[in-house]
Amino acid sequence: MTSYDVPQRETLIQPSSAFGAATETFTHIGPKGKRGLVRDIEVDITADMVGTTTVPEIDVGTASGDGSYARYRLGSAAGTGYAASVTPKRASQEAITGNPPRALSDFAGHVQLERTFIPADTAFVVTRKAGTGGTPAGTAKSRVIIEWF
Repeated sequence: MTSYDVPQRETLIQPSSAFGAATETFTHIGPKGKRGLVRDIEVDITADMVGTTTVPEIDVGTASGDGSYARYRLGSAAGTGYAASVTPKRASQEAITGNPPRALSDFAGHVQLERTFIPADTAFVVTRKAGTGGTPAGTAKSRVIIEWF
């Protein structure tokens, strides 16, 4: 086995904040010459995720709000967010299917992992997106786990 056979795992940690009410973005770039696959998204919720139209979510994509690489909508339905009492939550522990891409569509776009590779030497964006409708809210720390090949 060579070092090329074993992917390099990276965990991107975003600090605790009230992103459920105000969208945040973080720009990253992977290891030189390697392409990445989002394996999991984890959240430690400390204040309920609220949005009566859409719940807060975490997207990984080419720009702010884009989920072309991965998405995790933080609720049990489009307008029903996760409570702080159900923390921590992992996208990979939802009832997802597929290998890859892995997804759960109990409501539109709930969980989408391993959708496509993040291109080598290309910046990508992790967006912690606010909920919409009602009085959006939610506080959490989040982690995005990526394997680089």
